[in-house]
Parts: sequence; C-alpha cells; structure tokens
Amino acid sequence: MAADLRGDLLGAEAHVTANDDRWLTPLPLWTGILAGPVSWAVDLETSYAIVKWTCATGNGRPFQLLTAAALAFTAAGAAVSWRALQQTRSDGPEDGVRPRQRARFMAILGLATSALFALTIAAAAIPWGILDACH
Repeated sequence: MAADLRGDLLGAEAHVTANDDRWLTPLPLWTGILAGPVSWAVDLETSYAIVKWTCATGNGRPFQLLTAAALAFTAAGAAVSWRALQQTRSDGPEDGVRPRQRARFMAILGLATSALFALTIAAAAIPWGILDACH
C-alpha cells in the first residue's frame, strides 16, 4: 500500500509546479510588458485617423470609447504581469541569473510600463475633453 501511495504523491507536486509556471513563459511576460505601449500607439493613431469623421458628424464619443478600450487593454497587461509577479514572489532578487528571477524582473517591468502608459493614455485624453478639435 505504501508503494502505491508514494507513487501518487510524487506526481502531485510536479502538476502544481507546471500549472504555476505557465505564467512565467515568454508570452505572458512579454504581453505584460508590451500591452501598454501597443495600446497607447493604437489609441494615438486611431484618434488622429478619426478626427475628420468626428468633426463631420459632431460626435466626440469615439474618442472616449477608444481611450477606455486602450486603458482596459493596458490594465489587462498589468493583470498578467501581476499574476506573474505573484508566482515569483519567493524567488529572491530581480537581478539573478535563474529563469524565475528573470521572470520576476520582467513581471515588475510589465507593471511599470503598464502604469506609465496608462498615465500617458489618460493624459492624452485630457485635450479631447477640453479643446474643440474641429475649430
């Protein structure tokens, strides 16, 4: 009976570790880092592209929706980075050479870029609410 029990327990730890490590693969880590800059660039370019249409129709609502979508996408990137950071909270310094320590650094970098670009997106939305782009 002990041999059967021991064999079952050996696989349990590997399953939990493999499930936690999916947040530490390159795709989620790079998603957290690049979500803010990409959403800012899309917000900026799309805002400039729809100015003529907005002036012709007199509807400024697309600017608000575009800003909200960009902020939501940036927040999603921050959430991915936060999840990766939680998975590496016990992994010592961020300047280590182990893969989990590099993943921790990338998670912190993702949070920082998300915060910076969320602030940039919000700051870029202020003139649309104050100034009239059509005159």
